Amino acid sequence: MVKPTGILDKSLSRGKNEVNLSTFAVLFSEMVRYAQNRAETVSDLHDKLAAYGESVGVRMLDVITLRERGYKRETKLLGMLMFIKSTVWKNLFGKEADKLERSNDDQCTC
Repeated sequence: MVKPTGILDKSLSRGKNEVNLSTFAVLFSEMVRYAQNRAETVSDLHDKLAAYGESVGVRMLDVITLRERGYKRETKLLGMLMFIKSTVWKNLFGKEADKLERSNDDQCTC
């Protein structure tokens, strides 16, 4: 007999990168409503939502970096682009990014 595993039995360090769509929709709509209630103009609303997105993006990148690389920081441009192409893109969209090409003209991308 297999013992059923619950959510509390799973490891916190590496979980599935899935969020219930209904939960995401409620959270997203509440963030938009919160910003709308505090915005005076459409431009102000745009700025508030952009700030929320930047904050979420930075935190998501921190989580992905810590999970995948520990505390190692990529310093080379090409290495960072490859990390974004494979690891970050896969975590956000479920597949690697397509068609990252290296230009032979620019020597700064090493």
